[in-house]
Amino acid sequence: MFTSKPWAVYVGITTGALLIYYVFVGWKYFRTEISSLLRSKPQKRQLDSGTLITEAQKTSGSGQQEEDQQPASQNQALSAQMEDLFEHLASEIEEAHQKNYNRQDLIQMMQLILQEYQALKGTPFQIAVNKRIDLECAKYGSIHLSEGDKGQVWRMM
Repeated sequence: MFTSKPWAVYVGITTGALLIYYVFVGWKYFRTEISSLLRSKPQKRQLDSGTLITEAQKTSGSGQQEEDQQPASQNQALSAQMEDLFEHLASEIEEAHQKNYNRQDLIQMMQLILQEYQALKGTPFQIAVNKRIDLECAKYGSIHLSEGDKGQVWRMM
């Protein structure tokens, strides 16, 4: 043998090779997450809903004041509700497209959905929900809702 401790050499080489492999894989597939962690300030989520939340807060003139007045836990709860609503709306609008709903049927369906999420009405999150409705309707292209239609959607039955 060339060395007195062959297992120590084997473990060292294997550990080095695995370290290089995982650094390469991590950098290749998780580059954006790693680079955002290395930056000093946290980066905002790049999901559609995160972008819509940011846009909603920017477009409402008193968005920052309202956010300061609302407790953080309430904002988190509303954000979680909005995520659930986005998923629900996406599936229902897809179903409406597949079943060829007309505009009035789609509005009534959305009114029924939004009855479960009345806490979002009148908040900056409502703007984000309206934008999500526009995105989902544009994705399928069968029905487009005007601003008046979206206002009618938020009027509870």
